[in-house]
Order: sequence, then C-alpha cells, then structure tokens
Amino acid sequence: MLTALVDRLIPAGEGGPGGVESGVVTFIDHQLSGTFGAASNWYMRGPFAEGKPSQGWQYALTPAAMYRHSLEALNRVVRAESGKGVAELDEVQRDALLTRMEKQPFDLNGLSSSVFFGLLLNNTIEGYFPDPLYGGNRGAATWKQIGYPGANPVRGDLVTDKTPYDGDPVSIG
Repeated sequence: MLTALVDRLIPAGEGGPGGVESGVVTFIDHQLSGTFGAASNWYMRGPFAEGKPSQGWQYALTPAAMYRHSLEALNRVVRAESGKGVAELDEVQRDALLTRMEKQPFDLNGLSSSVFFGLLLNNTIEGYFPDPLYGGNRGAATWKQIGYPGANPVRGDLVTDKTPYDGDPVSIG
C-alpha cells in the first residue's frame, strides 16, 4: 500500500526518478523503525487536544503507530467503497484517493485522513531528497537532477552558486 501511494505522490517521469525508484519507501521504513517512528525523544503524554500546526505533534499515536493504524483503516474504507484494496487501484483511482484524503477528509477509525496524508506527504518529500545514507535518493539521483553537490564540506560555495552542479554529489555515508 505504501508503495502504491508513494508511486502517485512522486511518479516516475522524464524529469527524474519517481519516489519508489529513488527509495522513498525504504527511507520511510527505516525512519519508522527508528527513533522518529517510536517518537522516543518526543513528549508523548497527554493531554492530546486538537492544536495548531505550530504546536507540533498532537496525537497519542507515534508516527509508526499512525502509519499502521491509518493504512489499515484506509484499506478498509477503500475496500468497502470499491471492492479493491488500495494497492489494487489504478493510477487514476489512487490519485483521486490521495486528493480526497487531503481536500475532503474522511475518518480513518478516529483519525482524519488529512492528518495521515500530511504525514505521508512530508515523509515522501523527506525520503526523496535525503543523503542516500538514509535509504532514499538512491544513487543521489535526485541531487543530480537538481544540481546539488551533496554533503561536500569543502565545496559549500556550490550550494549558493546559481549554476547547477554537474559533478557527482558527495554523500556523508
């Protein structure tokens, strides 16, 4: 399911690799199995009230638990409506589902689909552009696509230069 959703958030195209090809799903999996997914360094005791975006995470679920909860509920909703699971939907249907999750929120067993959509979108973007060390941006393909030199500490001037870098980006790994 995650692969099917990431595939539509950043589809493969002429401009560069898609989210799936660049390793976004691997990145998200690694993040959810670590301190981010466990929210191990976050304040996670209540009260949990609807807050403002500036107040940060306001949910009793850790990010990993939110993914498990939301993906299961999403698949149940989609199956009840279409007779298919999320991964069985075609591209047009998945695009419509993602748009609906964001713009016409529905209940995912007590959680708004827009909340999960926001988390999924942010993690997908994070997984598309990180240092390849973290599982996304395989082969530094997205860095090459945008002309980013990577984590080369002696070439900081390349980051502020308006000319795209055309060499091989450097990973911290």
